[in-house]
Amino acid sequence: MAGYLAAVTTPNGAMLLDVREAAEFAAGHVPGAVNIPRGVLEFRIWTPLGYPTPVDMNRRIYVQCETGGRATLATRQLQDIGFTNVIAVIMNFEDWRRQGHPVL
Repeated sequence: MAGYLAAVTTPNGAMLLDVREAAEFAAGHVPGAVNIPRGVLEFRIWTPLGYPTPVDMNRRIYVQCETGGRATLATRQLQDIGFTNVIAVIMNFEDWRRQGHPVL
């Protein structure tokens, strides 16, 4: 969680990707996160990364969900389509909130 907090605070060009459903995202998410539900990830990942211009397949992407399960699966999906710098954030989002970390 500390590593993700550092990325949220100072993303340095990294994408913060929340793969929860839209209603979950609307109920609270980390600042700067982009919401693309896991079920449509392969279709919608491209536009936030700048498509139709060439997409940097090595851009760091932090993948987060509610408890880490969907983030793990989404990380694998992104790796399978060629992304090389993808990190699954394994944490409980409720713990994130309880510890007072930023949520919008």
